[in-house]
Amino acid sequence: MSILSALTNAGTGSGSSAASAASANASTSAATVASQYQTFLKMLTTELQNQDPTQPLDSSQFTSQLAQFSSLEQQLQTNSNLSNLITAQQSASFNSAINYIGHTVEATGDSFTEASSGGSVPLAFSLAGTATSAKVSIVDASGKTVNTLSVDSPVAGLNSLTFNGLDSNGNALPAGTYTYTVSATNLAGQSVDATTYQTGKVTAVDSSTGTTYLELGTTGAVDASKVVQVTS
Repeated sequence: MSILSALTNAGTGSGSSAASAASANASTSAATVASQYQTFLKMLTTELQNQDPTQPLDSSQFTSQLAQFSSLEQQLQTNSNLSNLITAQQSASFNSAINYIGHTVEATGDSFTEASSGGSVPLAFSLAGTATSAKVSIVDASGKTVNTLSVDSPVAGLNSLTFNGLDSNGNALPAGTYTYTVSATNLAGQSVDATTYQTGKVTAVDSSTGTTYLELGTTGAVDASKVVQVTS
């Protein structure tokens, strides 16, 4: 193996890692490969400068190293293009999400934020079929069910209700993030599939983490890609 092979193989591995986790590591991987590229070039130049004139580098070995050098250079360009593409996609997602501000949306999700002052929170869910009964369980951050709400006359499709922010004893829930689940059954006693939604008016857009989120006030934040409907 040439003195450059190990470095080249390491660069190739880094590229594979960047491709498999592009959204999180593209910039870091590109910088790593760029550093390896410069090291590769220095080592190749040093090898040529210090070769024994009476025993020059074998032409086939030198050709192989040049091929490796070219491969690493192409990989560096690919990582750079990938990073630029991800940045462009994030920018496009953010710019598109801005149009949601001021509108009420529904997005797949099951969490909401209860303020310290309490207050009602809109909840929504969709049933895959007709149900004769449905219950909504409110669960705190520790996994404890703090209240269970009965849904009057659930229907196939979209259902909505308002949670008053109280526990099962009528006490205001402490501030924090809660989740809710839906259990529904039909006339035969069989379970009916339910999909929960987070709903609220979009007040802000945030993409600081690399993913674009919509702030929905008391409903909390939702991934913009999970929006299924704009209701107003």
